[in-house]
This record gives sequence, structure tokens and C-alpha cells, in this order.
Amino acid sequence: MLQLFKVFWAICRLKAGPQDLPKGHYLLVFAILAGVIIDSFTTSILITELSGLVIINTVVIYNVLLLSAIYFLLKLTGYAERGVQTITAIVGAGIFISLVLLPGLLIMDSVEENVKSFALFILIDNVWRISVNAHIFRHALSISLLMAMILSVSYLLFGVLVADYLLPAQSP
Repeated sequence: MLQLFKVFWAICRLKAGPQDLPKGHYLLVFAILAGVIIDSFTTSILITELSGLVIINTVVIYNVLLLSAIYFLLKLTGYAERGVQTITAIVGAGIFISLVLLPGLLIMDSVEENVKSFALFILIDNVWRISVNAHIFRHALSISLLMAMILSVSYLLFGVLVADYLLPAQSP
């Protein structure tokens, strides 16, 4: 188990790729469940107006749509056999990034609202996720780093569109 954590952490530091993970459906399911729990917790911190059930439903639908998009891309490009490892890498790395940044989010939530600190936090989170996902896509799809970065930014934008569609409109 410790070796698995080391691999996920190495992926977050761009030192390992999805091919370094075992091809296990149980690991994938465990990672997705852990990801839903962590994402639900962080979403509840960021959007306090939503109930727990709404948050969980939104996070599950969000993850199903985004992870399905990755699988269909791999299938479309002829790399479907890399699907389990690729999706496990993306979910696992996302969990580690969330856990590393969680203390900062909790600190910002407990103090008076500081827009500059929150903007910096979101910037760090997004740049790290884009970099890690590009690294994973580069290995999974055997593409150049530039194409992987374009794909990673597109993936982030797709996630923003899905979240915008799924989350209820906020009243001023």
C-alpha cells in the first residue's frame, strides 16, 4: 500500500506515469470512491449553501462525465487498454493534490475572506492539475507535451463547463 502511495505522489511530481500503476479494477474503484469523498468534502467547504446529498450527487455525476470522456478519448485513439491505469492515475493524482492543498483551503475558510489568497490558491491548484494531467495524457496517448498540455487545458475547461451546468445558479 505504501508503494502505491509513493507512485501516486511520484505522478504528482511528474516522476512516474500511469504505466507505473497496477492494472487493477479494484484500485480504480477504490480511487474513485476516495476521490468522491475528498471532492465532496472540499466542495462543501467551497459551496456552503448546498446540502450534503446535492454535493455528493453533483460530484458523482461530474466524475462520471469527466472520466468517461477520458475513456472515450483513449478508445477513440486506440489506447483503450490503457484506460484503467490512466483513469486511476488521474483520480489518484487528483486526490493527492486535493489532500496537499486541503490545509490551505481550510485556513482560508477559517479566516476573513481574502480574495487575493483564494485566487492564488485556485491558480496553484489549476496549474498543478493541468501539469499532472498533461503528464498523464502524454504517457497514456503517446503524444507530445504540447498536445498533452492542450488536451489537459481542454479537460479542465470541460470540467468547468460540466460543473457550471450541474451546480445550481447562485443568487446574489
